Amino acid sequence: MTIPDYYGILEVPVTATQEDIRQAYKKQALLHHPDRLASTATQVEREEATKRFQQIADALYILGNEQRRKDYDASRQRQGAFSTQTDPHTSSTQAHHVFGNVFEDLLQPEVDRPGHTWRILGAGAGAVLGFIVGNVGGAAVGALAGKTLGQIRDHKGVSVYTAFQRLNLDQRRDILTTLLTRFLMSGSAGVMK
Repeated sequence: MTIPDYYGILEVPVTATQEDIRQAYKKQALLHHPDRLASTATQVEREEATKRFQQIADALYILGNEQRRKDYDASRQRQGAFSTQTDPHTSSTQAHHVFGNVFEDLLQPEVDRPGHTWRILGAGAGAVLGFIVGNVGGAAVGALAGKTLGQIRDHKGVSVYTAFQRLNLDQRRDILTTLLTRFLMSGSAGVMK
């Protein structure tokens, strides 16, 4: 799993001050704003410009707030992998980005014959809730989340909460921290619209 390199997107060093970040945002926003495209620009060019502009807005949202920046830097150090190519509005990319392999410890089977019942029910319920919240994109994210939670129940034979409580404190902390960080980074796209 890679996280966006917001410093690279704004073209600032990791030592940049808050003022440097604001100035870099203004510069990048002016350079890449979709409204600056020529009237002859294709739909694909407009979509790419919109994605790039959203990345710039996401970078300001994360780096422009000291606490979010501190959390981002901590995640960045833990992950050690970056990508300047993100598409926060692609539902499958966003779902993988948010949930990825966060639940790896919980997905290890503990029952003799894990079933598929809860995985199917979870995917269906998640898709319905996701659709209510965020239309088709939300349905995809919800289905993945529901499927993952159902799969945990299938593999453990107990509720997700009980399986989570069985993990040691460090494992629980890592899951919650990673999930929160991924959620905030992917969710920042919607806040900055």
